[in-house]
Formats: sequence, C-alpha cells, structure tokens
Amino acid sequence: MKLLSYSVDDEDRYGIAVESGVIDTGTRLGSDYPTLKHVIADQALGKLSDLASDPPDHNLDEIEFNLPLPDAGKILCAGRNYLAYHEVIEDGGPEYPSIFARLAHGFAPNGQPLLVPKMCGNLDYECELVAVIGKSGKHIAEIDALSHVAGYTIMNEGSARKWERSGTQNFPNKNFDRCGSLGPWIVTADEITNHAALHITTRRNGEVVQNGGTDMMIFDLPFLIAHVSSFLTLEPGDLIATGSPGGSIMGSENLNWLSDGDEMEFEITKIGVLRNPVVNEFY
Repeated sequence: MKLLSYSVDDEDRYGIAVESGVIDTGTRLGSDYPTLKHVIADQALGKLSDLASDPPDHNLDEIEFNLPLPDAGKILCAGRNYLAYHEVIEDGGPEYPSIFARLAHGFAPNGQPLLVPKMCGNLDYECELVAVIGKSGKHIAEIDALSHVAGYTIMNEGSARKWERSGTQNFPNKNFDRCGSLGPWIVTADEITNHAALHITTRRNGEVVQNGGTDMMIFDLPFLIAHVSSFLTLEPGDLIATGSPGGSIMGSENLNWLSDGDEMEFEITKIGVLRNPVVNEFY
C-alpha cells in the first residue's frame, strides 16, 4: 500500500493512494486513529489493508500533500554513507556511521516548494531512502532490524552548504525551513522485498543529476537500525534516512546551487517520485 497524509478543504486527513485516487481511510477509522502515525504505532496496518479495495474519495489532483507523517518522531540521518564518496574509500571506510538529527520544519511535502534560505543561497539536494519505524525497540539485533520497519519513503536531505563552515555544528545547515522534502507517501514494507536493490534518481529541470543504487551503502539498513537503537529507543513514527549516492552539487566541479524556478524530482524505484519546485525565501 501507498499511505499518505494530505489536506482537503483545509482538513488534515490520511489514506491510501491508488491508481484512481485516494481512499480516505482516516475518516473511516474514526477518532481511535486520528493520524497515520497512530495506525502505525498500534500495528494496525491491517485495518487499512481491509479498506484498500474501497472506491477512492478524491482524485490526486484534488488534494494537497502533507508530510507522510506530519507528527513524525525522531528524524535521523546517516551522513556520507555511500561508496560514491572517494575520500571515504581512500580512508578505508569509517568504523561507525555518522548520525545526525533533523526536525520536521526543515521539510516540504510533495508538490510544495523548497526554500532557498535568505541567509544562505548555497542550497543543495540529496535523494535518500528512508525507513519508517513501525515497532519500538532498543538494542535491536541486525537480524531482527527489518521487522521493526513499517515502510519506506523518500527524503531530499537538502543542505544549506555555506553554513557547514559557519561554526562547528552540523545542525544549522540541515534545519533551515523547508530546505529538504519528504514524500510523497509511505510504501509499506511488504511491497519492498529487498531494500538494497532500489535505484535512486534525482532530476533537476529534467536532467539526471544523481543516479545510483541502494546497494552502494557502506552501512546497510539493518546495521543502521541496530546502531541507532544501541543509544536510543526507536519508536513508531521515527524515520531513518540512509544516505545518498553522490551527485550532489557540493561534490561537483560546477557549484550551481539550487535557485528560484528550478524543478526537482527525486525518484526511488518501487516508491515513486517526490516533486518540488524551488523558490527563494521571502520576508
């Protein structure tokens, strides 16, 4: 199933995306499950599956996408986790992954604009596979890690690169308002039998700028889940982004940063395409 959160007539809802539109499952399930996160936390995806053959309530062009989980918990990212980074290979590879946190306000939903920050015009892109945690756990063994995954979505892990040098912290450049994006929906884990065999493609104004596969990860998803759960408890609705396969602006010879009017597409096979225009931040 493709599960999404969305708005219609200024009302927040969630449902199932099907070829012919969107099934409003939130209204059917009622107050026991006010958001999609509550369904995931209760491990009640079967209740949604029972509704998957219902007729759609909306056409896709009638809705406004929200973040897949507007009330997501922890948003954790693995940095430089792909073999595309030559300095990582030359150094023999890291012993442990680099993990940092992001906040929900730093992401735009599908169809909504990425903001080039007023304080920093060096906005970059990185397309990443994201695991959505569906079952709580701490000190999770690698062999059990995937049983804690409810589904997968796409992240554009946008960064304001100038701010990487504006202090010693990584946090500010990763958390400008809507510098990244998430969506368009969550594909349930049963639809993706091999997370390590997916293809990642980013297009800027129709031109392919990132082209790689999830088989290039240095630390695979089970290791990342086990590692993160060794120092904090993972809970339903937490997100783990797994890194990007090179091709970002920062790694190119031509530092042509994202700018007003660009159109971005972030695609991962078996999940779909996350689309965002780019605009300058105004006050």
